[in-house]
Amino acid sequence: MDLKEIAKNYDKNKKQMMIDAVEKNKNYMNNFSKYESNSLTLMYAEWHILFPTHKQDVNCSSCRKAVNKFWETMVEEWKITKEVKKTKTVGTKKRKTK
Repeated sequence: MDLKEIAKNYDKNKKQMMIDAVEKNKNYMNNFSKYESNSLTLMYAEWHILFPTHKQDVNCSSCRKAVNKFWETMVEEWKITKEVKKTKTVGTKKRKTK
């Protein structure tokens, strides 16, 4: 599976939950330069559901970076697809000829 496929097939409720978790984690990292524990736990849990064979350890700093980067990329992909849906052009009305 590639990133776009995963983003497209992800459940709407889970998608919003992950967007909130990533945003919360970003804000926390900006203020304290550490990961927000609840958000990180959620990101890891969802990672292990999507990729059961690719186990990541919370105690590994590069694993944390990889999982965090993956979810940030997913959120960006969801935002891009949401913007594309919003900016669809609406057809112009045709004038009736007499």
